[in-house]
Formats: sequence, C-alpha cells, structure tokens
Amino acid sequence: MEPQHIPEILMAFLDERGLRHRHPTVRSRVAYLFGRYIKSVKTLLHAYSEEILKRIQDLLVIAPPENGHQLALTSDDQLFMFEAAGNIIVYSNYEPQKKQFLMKNLLAPTIDKFTTMYEKLLNETDENQQAAYAEIINQAISYASRTSKAFHTQQTIKQTGCQACYTEALEVFLRALNTPYQHQVLHSAVRQYLHRMIVCLDQSILPYVPIAVEHLLKKCDARDLHEFLPLINQIISKFKKTIVPFIQEVFMPIVTTIFNVLQQPVDSLDTQATRDKQMLQRSYFQFLQTITMNDVTEVIANQEAQNCKQVLLTIIQAVVDVNDPVMQKTCFNILKRLVEAWGGKNGLPGFSDFMYEYIVPACFMAPLKQTFDLGDAQTVLALGEDSSLLRTIYSKEEQNLTSFLQQKYFPSLPLGAEPAQAFCRAIQDMDNKTFKNYFKMFVDSAKKT
Repeated sequence: MEPQHIPEILMAFLDERGLRHRHPTVRSRVAYLFGRYIKSVKTLLHAYSEEILKRIQDLLVIAPPENGHQLALTSDDQLFMFEAAGNIIVYSNYEPQKKQFLMKNLLAPTIDKFTTMYEKLLNETDENQQAAYAEIINQAISYASRTSKAFHTQQTIKQTGCQACYTEALEVFLRALNTPYQHQVLHSAVRQYLHRMIVCLDQSILPYVPIAVEHLLKKCDARDLHEFLPLINQIISKFKKTIVPFIQEVFMPIVTTIFNVLQQPVDSLDTQATRDKQMLQRSYFQFLQTITMNDVTEVIANQEAQNCKQVLLTIIQAVVDVNDPVMQKTCFNILKRLVEAWGGKNGLPGFSDFMYEYIVPACFMAPLKQTFDLGDAQTVLALGEDSSLLRTIYSKEEQNLTSFLQQKYFPSLPLGAEPAQAFCRAIQDMDNKTFKNYFKMFVDSAKKT
C-alpha cells in the first residue's frame, strides 16, 4: 500500500470516472469496489474522512416511492455506500463525540425516512402503494444495519461512543413489528437489524429482546418461523446462562406456535408450502440443538413435565419416523447431549425411565428401517451420531444398559443370542471410533436377517 496515491484513487472513485459515471452499470460496479477499497485502507483515510462523507452525501439519499426521482445508485448499491460511510466514521481519528455526531447524521435520514413512510403505510389502503412504502422502510432499516458492519464487537462500538445511535434507531424500528400491513417484509428487516445489534450491542440489546420476540411470533407462517428461529439461536449462543429465564418463559409459546403451523393442512400441489414446512421442522430441531449445545438444558427441564415429555417425544419421532438423515443426525446429537446433561445416578428425575422406554429403542429402530440407506453418505453420518449416543448412554448407565439390552430389548428383535452378546461386549470394550465401525456392520447384518 502506497498512501501517497490515495487522494488520486479517491478522486477517481468520486468523480465522473466512478460514482458519477453516466452509465448505471459502471456506477453500480464502482459502488461495490469503493466499499471494498474503503475497507482495505480505512486506517489511512484520516485526512480525507470528512471530505469523503461530504462528497458521497447525495448518494445516501433514500428516495420516496412517489416522486419518480431516479437516483444515481440502486438500493443494493447504496448498501455498499452506507457500509463505506460507517467504516470511514468508525476508523477516523476523531474523538468519540465527533464520531457519534457523524454517525447520528448518517443514521438520521434512515430513521426519518422510516418514520415518514411508516405513517404513510398505516394510512394507506391501496396494496400496491403499501408494498412500495414497505420496501422503502425495508431499505431504511437495511441501510442503518449496514453501517454497523464497521463494528465487530461491543468493545468497538463503546470505544466510538456510537452505542446510543443504534439503540435509539432500534427503538424506532421496533415500531414496524406492530404493522397491520406488509408484515413479512417489515419483520424481516427488523430481524436483520436485531441480528447485527446482538453482535454490536451485546447485553445492551437484552431489554429489547422480549418485545421483539413477542411481536415476531404473531401472525407467523412456516417461513416466518423458519427465519425467526436463527435469531433466537443467536441470542442463546451469545448470552447463554444470562438469557435462560427469558428463554425458559418463551420456550413453550415458541414451540406451540411451531407445532400449530406444522399441523396446518397444506395443498399437496403447493411445493413451496411443503418445502417451507420441511425447513421449519429442521429449524425447530436446530433450535433444540442450540439449547443443548450451549449448556442451557434447564430451559427444557424446567417446563411442565407434560410439555417436557411432548418435546422429547418429537425428537424420538424425528429419529424413527422421518426419512431425513440430516434431521436424524441433529436429533441423535440432541439426545446425546441430553443424556450427558440428565443421565446417570444424579441426573434429571424420570429421565432414566424415558431413556430406556424411548431413547435406547430408537437407537435401533431408526437404523433398522429399510428406508435407512447405509449407502448414503448423510445416513452414515447419522448412524455415526447414533453410535455416539449409545456410547454416551453406556458411559452413564454401564451394566444397567447391557442388562436391559440382553434381558428386555434384544429378545424382541430377530437377532439371536450370539450377536446380542457380541454387541454388549463391543459397547463395553471398544473405543468410540472402533465401536462406530462395529455398529455399522451390526446394523448392516441385522437388516439382512
């Protein structure tokens, strides 16, 4: 990098050779390259920061839909410009007060445009015009979100003094969750902003989470829920034990909403609706997996016993009855983590009975089904997770498991005494890797008998 060339390069970007070029395709490409360039030299722009911001100010205008004014850049191009402006402000050598002032000026038009367009949306009866207003609101929130790409951690945003800028914007944008119209577009925009704020604001975001979750759960279809659950997963992964009381409270409302949506009838010819339901089902189990992976299983354990069992049975059902090896692998992993957390002598009361009644049989019922194709790579991965689950159960139960298999479960299968005894010796004596290979051969042999 040769800093002496930066002024000439910036001028090429900012004049008629670049962002002011007469051809829209060139302007579009230059907007992308300008964003990349600013990111690569962001620490070398101190002398030019304010001048650049002045020169690109007219390129950050969010046009209302009704004036027909043709902007120099498309809305996608403007995303790169807002991100570049955020980087210029954050990595300038100004004092935090000046950075906060500049960032407020950058965000103010997005907040103003949101407020104006949202009021118009609420008073609009024409659906096409509602859609146009919603799109402008979506753009305004997206631009504000994109400026935050300059921040990678809460520490960065605190150092710049810009935290209040984004929390103030969030308070305004959350109004969109009450929209009576175009809720999918607006909810999606707010979700994306929340994803960014979880990264940037850290625990400062927590006061806003309950109201966001409450509204995002309203009027949900399969696609809405599928897109909502990653936000909850991010919250759990980020805050872990801190967020347990809240997640514990909203767990059953979330689960019940998912169940209700999955139970709604779908036209067999509507392939998109069918696909949305399949994706939601996967997202549901990823939600449960996130809970178990982040060591907050008390979220499930502290539900009412009937609700807890209902949730656990959905995992068993997916393992045994759903012909989706990716989902089966996820569910075997969830069960393994639950056994690690709740199994053994000092485990969750009642879980041992559930384990022997449902989990252990499921470990054999699933792979012994004809639809469980050992020639498929994803299925083999699911089987590997199954074998790991069995080994985890053995680590908690030891002789209790082998006695149950030999005396109660294996006699119900067409195995014969020798394979049953060999399995019990294998699970006791082999390490995880060797047992995984053995279990595949065991299942393959059992399916042929």
